[in-house]
Amino acid sequence: MIPVDYHLHSTHSADGEASVLDMCEAALARGLREICFTEHVDFDRSDPAYGHLKWGPYAAAVEEARTRFAGRLTIRIGVEFDFRRAYGAEPGEFLAALDLDFAVGSVHSAAGCPIHRLGKDRPPGLARAEPGYAGAKPGLDLRMLLAEYFAETEALVASGWCHAIGHFDYIYKQLPDLAAGYRDAWYWRSVERILSGCIAAGVAVEVNTHHVLDRGAAMAADSEILRRYRALGGRLLTVGSDAHRPGDVAHAFPQAESALREAGFEAVTGYACGRPYPVALP
Repeated sequence: MIPVDYHLHSTHSADGEASVLDMCEAALARGLREICFTEHVDFDRSDPAYGHLKWGPYAAAVEEARTRFAGRLTIRIGVEFDFRRAYGAEPGEFLAALDLDFAVGSVHSAAGCPIHRLGKDRPPGLARAEPGYAGAKPGLDLRMLLAEYFAETEALVASGWCHAIGHFDYIYKQLPDLAAGYRDAWYWRSVERILSGCIAAGVAVEVNTHHVLDRGAAMAADSEILRRYRALGGRLLTVGSDAHRPGDVAHAFPQAESALREAGFEAVTGYACGRPYPVALP
């Protein structure tokens, strides 16, 4: 199994359900040898999670865990920051002040639409792509939403603030049956433009297995994106369960490993003080 999990949340995230130590115990129980905590950083002042992360206590908790699990588990410290172009320079200024191993940037909203609500707000019985529906914002065209999501993600890659792009493509992750109808030539040109930008900038692509757990949906990035990324010359990949509780650590990693091998990858990527290094698949 993949030996590292580079997307974990504890109670230092507003939606985390377990302590750093409890998450570390779960990682050991799952046979992992390295993990990275990626606590949420939100810049939307209207979001209830805004300001939740307190770096001092978080860093102290990780240092305590490193001492307790020394020789058994490598523990990296990181963040998952919410990216929107509307935030301006604030995320970069915030991140520059942190002593991080790893930062994953995630686009959670586009065109004013909170993408994470799409699966929750969709009307019952809607089972095909309908241009007039995009979840939380009635009347917003799904292709327009995809275009805005891609524009935000391109800006994130260009920012230079992240080591990896989180759960790409997030819209497909949330609504795979609807978004599948838009995976046409335009879609793949947009995806490959972003992947090429990642390669040029040395930004990794994340394989996030979270919605395999709670919805039985695809990974993000999924197998087709991984295949195209590899064909373009992409090599930097992180894998994360996006676990918010101990029982979800390393969930669906066997499926992720199979997808990675099928796409031609023999290693994933770890980070220390922002520097990438290969971690071979077993």
